Amino acid sequence: MNRKSMSLAVISACAVLLCSASLALAQANWVDEIANSVSFYKSNYPTSNWQPYQEKLTLVKDALARGDQRTVRTEMGKWFKMLRNREHGINDIAADELLNFSLMVTPVQEYGISVPPPPGGGF
Repeated sequence: MNRKSMSLAVISACAVLLCSASLALAQANWVDEIANSVSFYKSNYPTSNWQPYQEKLTLVKDALARGDQRTVRTEMGKWFKMLRNREHGINDIAADELLNFSLMVTPVQEYGISVPPPPGGGF
């Protein structure tokens, strides 16, 4: 292999590695965005118990890092259910806003995440 071919091979390998790293980072970014929102609501609604929500997001982030789509799907389904039911005594307004934000940034279709309908059977 000549020097030019070797350089081209190294550049190609670096490009593939960079694209793979960017994809993994993009996948984790939506979880980070939700986690940042939880931190915001935690500071604005300190009497609510946000710990279970933070723990759930940690599970999801770890599953994404492992490429475990099944766990991402399961745990995010539980996340949405927790928010919908306002589990652990979180504030109603914070729950609604966080639910709406999470629905905007989560790739629900990509992972096949089940989102519970609102009370009363609405959309």
